[in-house]
Amino acid sequence: MPTLTTIERVRLLGAEFEAISDARLELCIEDASLEVSSLGIPVAHHERLTRYLAAHLAILSTEPKQAVIREKVDVIERQYSDPNKNLGILGTKYGQEYQRILEDLAELEKEPKKHLNLMVI
Repeated sequence: MPTLTTIERVRLLGAEFEAISDARLELCIEDASLEVSSLGIPVAHHERLTRYLAAHLAILSTEPKQAVIREKVDVIERQYSDPNKNLGILGTKYGQEYQRILEDLAELEKEPKKHLNLMVI
Protein backbone atom coordinates (compact mmCIF):
# COMPACT_ATOMS: atom_id res chain seq x y z
CA MET A 1 0.00 0.00 0.00
CA PRO A 2 1.43 3.41 -0.91
CA THR A 3 1.94 6.00 1.82
CA LEU A 4 -0.34 8.99 1.55
CA THR A 5 2.06 11.77 2.63
CA THR A 6 5.80 12.35 2.93
CA ILE A 7 8.34 12.87 5.68
CA GLU A 8 9.02 16.36 4.32
CA ARG A 9 5.36 17.37 4.58
CA VAL A 10 5.15 16.14 8.18
CA ARG A 11 8.35 18.02 9.05
CA LEU A 12 6.81 21.23 7.67
CA LEU A 13 4.19 21.12 10.43
CA GLY A 14 6.64 22.12 13.16
CA ALA A 15 10.20 22.33 14.42
CA GLU A 16 9.60 19.47 16.87
CA PHE A 17 9.84 16.99 13.97
CA GLU A 18 13.45 17.89 13.17
CA ALA A 19 14.66 15.76 16.09
CA ILE A 20 12.63 12.72 14.99
CA SER A 21 14.41 10.25 12.75
CA ASP A 22 13.28 9.58 9.19
CA ALA A 23 12.71 5.91 10.05
CA ARG A 24 10.36 6.78 12.93
CA LEU A 25 8.45 9.30 10.81
CA GLU A 26 8.16 6.78 7.98
CA LEU A 27 6.68 4.21 10.35
CA CYS A 28 4.16 6.76 11.66
CA ILE A 29 3.23 7.70 8.09
CA GLU A 30 2.69 4.03 7.17
CA ASP A 31 0.44 3.50 10.19
CA ALA A 32 -1.49 6.70 9.50
CA SER A 33 -1.86 5.80 5.80
CA LEU A 34 -3.37 2.45 6.68
CA GLU A 35 -5.77 4.04 9.14
CA VAL A 36 -6.90 6.85 6.81
CA SER A 37 -7.31 4.48 3.86
CA SER A 38 -9.84 2.47 5.84
CA LEU A 39 -12.03 5.46 6.77
CA GLY A 40 -14.14 5.51 3.62
CA ILE A 41 -13.75 9.25 3.06
CA PRO A 42 -13.10 11.05 -0.23
CA VAL A 43 -9.54 10.55 -1.52
CA ALA A 44 -9.08 14.31 -1.79
CA HIS A 45 -8.78 14.46 2.02
CA HIS A 46 -6.45 11.47 2.51
CA GLU A 47 -3.09 13.29 2.36
CA ARG A 48 -4.03 15.99 4.88
CA LEU A 49 -5.58 13.52 7.32
CA THR A 50 -2.59 11.20 6.99
CA ARG A 51 -0.18 14.08 7.60
CA TYR A 52 -1.89 15.16 10.82
CA LEU A 53 -2.37 11.63 12.12
CA ALA A 54 1.28 10.78 11.40
CA ALA A 55 2.36 13.94 13.22
CA HIS A 56 0.19 12.98 16.19
CA LEU A 57 1.69 9.48 16.31
CA ALA A 58 5.23 10.83 15.99
CA ILE A 59 4.77 13.29 18.87
CA LEU A 60 3.27 10.60 21.09
CA SER A 61 6.16 8.28 20.33
CA THR A 62 8.74 10.80 21.52
CA GLU A 63 7.04 12.24 24.61
CA PRO A 64 8.10 10.99 28.02
CA LYS A 65 5.71 8.43 29.39
CA GLN A 66 5.37 10.14 32.75
CA ALA A 67 5.69 13.67 34.04
CA VAL A 68 6.10 14.91 37.61
CA ILE A 69 2.92 16.73 38.57
CA ARG A 70 3.52 17.15 42.30
CA GLU A 71 6.53 17.15 44.61
CA LYS A 72 6.64 17.38 48.38
CA VAL A 73 9.90 18.25 50.14
CA ASP A 74 9.23 17.10 53.71
CA VAL A 75 9.14 13.29 53.78
CA ILE A 76 10.07 13.34 50.12
CA GLU A 77 7.12 12.55 47.91
CA ARG A 78 6.71 12.68 44.13
CA GLN A 79 3.56 12.14 42.09
CA TYR A 80 3.65 11.22 38.40
CA SER A 81 1.05 11.22 35.70
CA ASP A 82 0.82 9.99 32.17
CA PRO A 83 0.62 13.21 30.10
CA ASN A 84 -1.69 11.74 27.44
CA LYS A 85 -3.57 9.21 29.51
CA ASN A 86 -7.19 8.92 28.40
CA LEU A 87 -6.80 11.75 25.88
CA GLY A 88 -6.36 9.58 22.80
CA ILE A 89 -6.42 11.56 19.58
CA LEU A 90 -6.89 14.80 21.53
CA GLY A 91 -3.52 14.34 23.26
CA THR A 92 -1.70 16.55 20.72
CA LYS A 93 -2.58 19.59 18.64
CA TYR A 94 -2.07 17.46 15.53
CA GLY A 95 -4.52 14.85 16.77
CA GLN A 96 -6.99 17.62 17.57
CA GLU A 97 -6.70 18.94 14.01
CA TYR A 98 -7.15 15.41 12.63
CA GLN A 99 -10.33 15.04 14.71
CA ARG A 100 -11.61 18.47 13.62
CA ILE A 101 -11.16 17.57 9.94
CA LEU A 102 -13.00 14.26 10.42
CA GLU A 103 -15.87 16.03 12.18
CA ASP A 104 -16.08 18.63 9.40
CA LEU A 105 -16.22 15.87 6.79
CA ALA A 106 -18.94 14.09 8.75
CA GLU A 107 -20.98 17.31 8.86
CA LEU A 108 -20.63 17.75 5.11
CA GLU A 109 -21.99 14.24 4.61
CA LYS A 110 -25.07 15.08 6.70
CA GLU A 111 -25.95 18.21 4.71
CA PRO A 112 -28.72 17.66 2.21
CA LYS A 113 -27.61 17.64 -1.38
CA LYS A 114 -28.60 20.75 -3.30
CA HIS A 115 -30.48 20.01 -6.46
CA LEU A 116 -31.40 22.30 -9.26
CA ASN A 117 -34.95 21.58 -10.36
CA LEU A 118 -35.48 22.60 -13.94
CA MET A 119 -38.36 21.84 -16.15
CA VAL A 120 -37.94 22.11 -19.89
CA ILE A 121 -41.10 23.05 -21.73
